[in-house]
Amino acid sequence: MNMNINRCQDCGNIHPRQPCAAQPVKFIWPYEGKEVLIFGSWNLFQVGTKLIGKKCTLNLAVGQYEYKFLVDNHWRYLQNEEIVHDNHGSHNNIIQVLPKRAYQIFESNAKPLIRLFEMADEVIGSWDNWSQPIKLQKRYNQFKLCDEYYTYIDLQEGRYEFIFKRGKEYFHDSCQPTISNAFGKKNNIVVVLINKTETQELDFNNIYWTKHDLLYHTFDHIYGHSMTSIGNQFYIFGGAPSRNEIYKLSFGDHQLNLEETEGEMPRPRAYHNAIAYGDKILFFGGVDEHSILNDHFVYVTSAKTWYLAKTDKKWTERERASLTFYAQEELVILFGGYYLSPDLEVELIYNDVYYMNIQNMQWVKLNINNQPQPRYGHTAIQVNEKMYIFCGKNQDEYFNDIWMLNFETVQWQQIQTLGVAPEPRYGHTTNLIKSKICIFGGRNSKSNRLNDLHLFDFTTNTWITPTQYGQMPSPRYFHAADIYNEEQLWILGGNIGLKRNEHFYIMNFGKQEETTQVQQQIQQQQQQQQQQQQKQQLI
Repeated sequence: MNMNINRCQDCGNIHPRQPCAAQPVKFIWPYEGKEVLIFGSWNLFQVGTKLIGKKCTLNLAVGQYEYKFLVDNHWRYLQNEEIVHDNHGSHNNIIQVLPKRAYQIFESNAKPLIRLFEMADEVIGSWDNWSQPIKLQKRYNQFKLCDEYYTYIDLQEGRYEFIFKRGKEYFHDSCQPTISNAFGKKNNIVVVLINKTETQELDFNNIYWTKHDLLYHTFDHIYGHSMTSIGNQFYIFGGAPSRNEIYKLSFGDHQLNLEETEGEMPRPRAYHNAIAYGDKILFFGGVDEHSILNDHFVYVTSAKTWYLAKTDKKWTERERASLTFYAQEELVILFGGYYLSPDLEVELIYNDVYYMNIQNMQWVKLNINNQPQPRYGHTAIQVNEKMYIFCGKNQDEYFNDIWMLNFETVQWQQIQTLGVAPEPRYGHTTNLIKSKICIFGGRNSKSNRLNDLHLFDFTTNTWITPTQYGQMPSPRYFHAADIYNEEQLWILGGNIGLKRNEHFYIMNFGKQEETTQVQQQIQQQQQQQQQQQQKQQLI
């Protein structure tokens, strides 16, 4: 009997209907070399990956791996990193990929949260060599609809083990990551990642744009679409005018290919929302030529299959709302949006919040006081337990304010900022790069398209306006943008008037001389691809 086994494109394993545990891991070759490839035990050293600008990012499952570099046809390893013998008279580097539920700390005063959803008195852990129990506090969790017992602990970067105590009983939480201990039982683990050193590598005061051609396919016009990164490509879906195809844009060779899919496809739509989780993308709502859509479709990238997700509808119809994913609680968060009745008699703009559990697809309204003004065409970014809302508009006003919803306290707060804020707008994009939130483009109150870029540092609540170099994108709104390699912003499409959407743009941090090498390598790859296409045509 023939069986089709769909392996995850990120980790190579089979985990149907489960989010992928693969982690993006960055590798850097800091020395000389014209052509650098990396080989590793994740695929038995069989296939190498070429480094672009001496950097690459691979998606690896949790575990320990050996690796080495092939530099101009010579095997090399990093002598200042951890090594093991390779049984061939040399060495391999080794790397430990941490569990997915790592607690990332961006703010200098942030502390990891330790909690569980059953009664406990204290927690004790390896952070102080198991010497001093810490008393737990109690509060009601509105998302789990039960009490939680919690504490915040000031921890340095690293991995820590811990267990809970109730009376004289010690126990672990089976719903959290665990590791076997020396007594034949299990401890929970928490991984703390501090991003301060990484953000110092980037020059946030200068950015450099490069313009690139789309290979194989181009768009006459596309706006109101989505662009979502999973694995080593972006998935581009929908958009005006009247699209429901899904394309893949490759990071390496810039090929734009139409995906051949199975299952029930969504109707054509624009101004929808897209959320990536594991190897899946959840698409919500949007508008077609006749009505507002409030359906939920899931695209499984590893299986190239669509399915319609059944949910309970508990909200009023809307479009141009924002959608974020709160990973810690596995919740999709919906805020704001716009409604116009089919007879054009009723116009509504919202400022309410709904959340949906990604496992059971059940929507619940979250009642909060002191919320932002109603708006649509805004953007939202989730940073751990905090959701930031940027800009947007309603019938009377365009906004350039910032609001933050803290899901631990379930309270809104308007952020008082430093620096020069961007002018009010809607139809812009917002993306998270390290500890900065990047806003690009949009449309202002005078109906002018914009192509300015601003960075918001949420650790200091400060706006940064970097100096821009290179081939900047033309002014646009309702374009799509996403992040590659944790430090590049890719922009595609948008409403740019009568011009064709034949190109996309990449933003790098730094001045021109710092990004020239990366640009040259990308151009070389494009030239090689075009030469291969010409040879195939001759054959």
